[in-house]
Parts: sequence; structure tokens; C-alpha cells
Amino acid sequence: MSMIGNLARIQDETRLKLQQSPESITSLLYPDVPLAKPAKPGLLSRLFGKPKSPPPAKSPATAPSILPSDMMDLDKAWHGLHFVFTGSDWEGDFPQGFLVSCGKPVGDVDVGYGPARAFTPDEVVAIARFLESQNESELKRRLDPKKMAELEIYPSIWSDATNTNEEWEYLVENFRTLKSFVKETAEKRMALLVFIN
Repeated sequence: MSMIGNLARIQDETRLKLQQSPESITSLLYPDVPLAKPAKPGLLSRLFGKPKSPPPAKSPATAPSILPSDMMDLDKAWHGLHFVFTGSDWEGDFPQGFLVSCGKPVGDVDVGYGPARAFTPDEVVAIARFLESQNESELKRRLDPKKMAELEIYPSIWSDATNTNEEWEYLVENFRTLKSFVKETAEKRMALLVFIN
């Protein structure tokens, strides 16, 4: 099973609502997945009656849907990009570590591989500035297949025999898409969700 890095831009009002009702993130990110239905009572419950159950929980606040143009995925490049930004596997200060180690978790709702992390519009501006400041030649120089293999940077394709030029082309293509997406998000003064599924 693949681990795909995703970004979604949302209105800041939606980000605030998600922080208050984290359970609504599932329907926001996966609107086509039906909610679980309550289990049917078993034979014994039907024959002898079932104990009085508590009233049903309120359904989570419905979040507006996200337009396809407000979503992007980094495929499997997210961890390699994090490495060239930070030199680390899972650590990194803000804004360099925004793909993996920064942001405010949206509750503890697992949206694939842990909770999504949210960034305010001001934080998105800082991320956009960081990405704009990155020199592609310098990022390529930081590509270290041997160290990446030791740190188990996903996907596990890195080794001394890695074709650095081929792997760099994959990373830089995703870097350019990421930079453009975040820049547009910052210009629109929108918030950002980052998650892996």
C-alpha cells in the first residue's frame, strides 16, 4: 500500500470549525465514502429486547466540500522533499518541516496515516516564502541516497546505486507543483491541510 502526501486548501473559517469538530474532517476529505451505519440488532436482542441505549450522538458539523483545484498530491515524493528541506527523516522546524513535522493536528482523527495537520493563512505565507527561497541546484546537492536509505526515507528506493538524476527529476517536478500550489494558497489567504493517505 502506498503512502501519498496530500495538501488541501480551505477557508480559514473551515479550519477553525475543524479544530472545534475534528470528526468532520473525514467527510470533508472523503465526501464519497459513506458514513458507517449502526449495526442491526442480533437474534437475542430481537427476542428479548435490547437494553435502553443512549440517545444518538449529534452528527458532526457538515464541512463544505473541497474543489478538485484546491487539492494536490505529492505522490510518494513528500518524504524525499522533507529530507532535502530539513536533512532529517521526521524532524524539522517550521516552515521547513511543514510536510511532516509541523502544523496543528486536527484532533486525533486518522485520515490515512495519522491526523491531518492544519496551517493558518499566515503560516501558509511563511511556507510560500520558504519554498520561493529554495534554489533547485542547492536542493539537488542535498539529495544523499546513502543517508536517505539509512534513514528509510519513503519510498525505499534510495541506495548507492540510485540514479540521482532520475530521482531528482521526480522530486523537482513535485517541488515545482508544490511551490506553485502553496503560492496560490497564500495569495488567496487560505488555510492549508497536509495529510498522508
